[in-house]
Amino acid sequence: MMKIKIIHKTWLVAWITFKDCIRNKALYGILSMGLILFGANIIFTGMFSWDLGKVAVDMGLSTVSFSGLILIFFFSINMMSNDMEKKTIYLILSRPISKPEYILGKYAGLSLIIIISSVMLGIGAAFSIWLSTSAVGLPSTSVISWPFFCLSIVFQTLALLILMALALLWIMITSHQFTAVLLTLMTYFVGQNMENVKNIVLSTKLLTPDALSIKAINIASWIFPNLAIFNLKTAVAHGLPINMRSIIQTGFYGVSYIGVCLCLTIFVFQKREL
Repeated sequence: MMKIKIIHKTWLVAWITFKDCIRNKALYGILSMGLILFGANIIFTGMFSWDLGKVAVDMGLSTVSFSGLILIFFFSINMMSNDMEKKTIYLILSRPISKPEYILGKYAGLSLIIIISSVMLGIGAAFSIWLSTSAVGLPSTSVISWPFFCLSIVFQTLALLILMALALLWIMITSHQFTAVLLTLMTYFVGQNMENVKNIVLSTKLLTPDALSIKAINIASWIFPNLAIFNLKTAVAHGLPINMRSIIQTGFYGVSYIGVCLCLTIFVFQKREL
């Protein structure tokens, strides 16, 4: 009975968060921007006389990822900071809603927005790819595997959910919107490039394995999320084989990282004096 009440209150916070996002006009502006970029995808890919399908796939998936990033910065960080700055959080916590229920509810509501947006933008990306290839008489199935395309959308969405969990953690630690945005951006760029930097440093063999910089890179690779492994654009666009075992491990890694981030966010929030 107690678990049902906790789930109900968490879902209540999630539903209110979801409705607040739906009412926000910025959401429709971001989705409209995505549609404009898909239109640009159709126009620009027509300018390429070679690898047209690969260009269309790469631009379509990049648009989905870029739009999702903007959603995170507009909603996850902005809404949480507004709750704290405008003291709305006092009104919520004055009711029989605990701090963990508040955090989990907020994250669930924002995740629902990210997932629905990714589905809508993914459909738009698929449509733009189909139009781009059909315009030159090239069957879309000859340049892209649609199951792998859908898998790429799923993993891009998972990467966005990881970044959003980290954004909530940063806003709880800093209590400042601008600082949280900078830290989230830093996390994104480090997560996207850490694996490449690590491989380049190790391949050059200029440094010994015991070097301080190597140790720092190894520590950073454990702290920051490896967002590059969720990027399947290259494999999808070029028709490269995808290892299903690696896919399962990546999915487990992503879900586990989100769980750790949410636990840390709840821990920091409970230690704060409101």
